Amino acid sequence: MIRVFKFGGASVKDADSVRNVARVLSLFKYDKLAVVVSAMGKTTNAFERLLNACYFNRQKIEEEFNFIRDFHFEIIDGLFADKNHNLFTDMENIFRIIKERVSLPHSDNYDYDYDQLVSAGEIISTKIISEFLNSEGLENRWVDARAVIRTDNTYREARVDWAKTEELVKNVINFNDINIYVTQGFIGGTSENLSTTLGREGSDFSAAILAYCLNAVDVTIWKDV
Repeated sequence: MIRVFKFGGASVKDADSVRNVARVLSLFKYDKLAVVVSAMGKTTNAFERLLNACYFNRQKIEEEFNFIRDFHFEIIDGLFADKNHNLFTDMENIFRIIKERVSLPHSDNYDYDYDQLVSAGEIISTKIISEFLNSEGLENRWVDARAVIRTDNTYREARVDWAKTEELVKNVINFNDINIYVTQGFIGGTSENLSTTLGREGSDFSAAILAYCLNAVDVTIWKDV
């Protein structure tokens, strides 16, 4: 039985919330789960502020960047007692790439830059959650949604190529040797490997896309209330 679970930003806003996600998933050990996760807390808003700093007030770039970085590392510190865990290095590399991106001049296409930058929020959150689940004995595989949800180049309101997406999803999320896959809501990718987003609050849509492609029995939207 394949089920799709979606956890929104408020459901993964801090270390305790991430632990609760692990508790929820531990109740469904005998189901095949595609877990869709949003950016943590208000991260999308924070990345929007960072992008606006790149365009309109470059003196604020460092402040906005540090806010996002510190927020995520506080969560990681709360989840992993072993500070030599490879997740710390992975996160340092991701934030180094983000810092390089925002240090360069922006393009003339705000929507394009939006999708390339803001999509990092979901990548970061799912990397953290996937690693934490593994550390809790909930073996899972991390999937980059940009490689399976194929879209056109309509940045910020990307349209899904359903036939190609269904093919990619079934090839990658096949449950042959593992029961939990962790992936991102809100984001997809083009045939040129460029990031796209599906519109604000697009994570529910992402869950529905996966449910359709996997012929899942249901979609559960988990809330933090």
